[in-house]
Amino acid sequence: MAAVIATMLTYRFLIAPGRTAAEYDAFDNSADRLVAPLAAGLAAFAAALWACRKLSSAFVATGILVGAVAVILTGGFLFVARPEDRLLYGVSFVLRILGGWIGGVVAQRISAKRPGRVPASPAPSPELT
Repeated sequence: MAAVIATMLTYRFLIAPGRTAAEYDAFDNSADRLVAPLAAGLAAFAAALWACRKLSSAFVATGILVGAVAVILTGGFLFVARPEDRLLYGVSFVLRILGGWIGGVVAQRISAKRPGRVPASPAPSPELT
């Protein structure tokens, strides 16, 4: 919501001051439809990075779980949304899971570069004798 409000205020006071209320309303509707799903994906990315900061394994799974929880927490809005907005909710849900997945991948790469960390190796297979 902060990203949407910041976008609307920036447009209203810095980019296009002096427009009519109808023009601002038209921009607000289109900005809301574009900015909110992207902001939700970025928020899931940041939350996944935060959730994975002290892990030593399962980064990607944790990131996807963060995205899935974000979808579950906001999933009810899909049922009360206007029919023309339901596709955008679906896009937002996909971006949340994608953001969580990317956050997990980035966290895994950051963890591998930390000094003193030994990359996880597969468990040795038992020898049959």
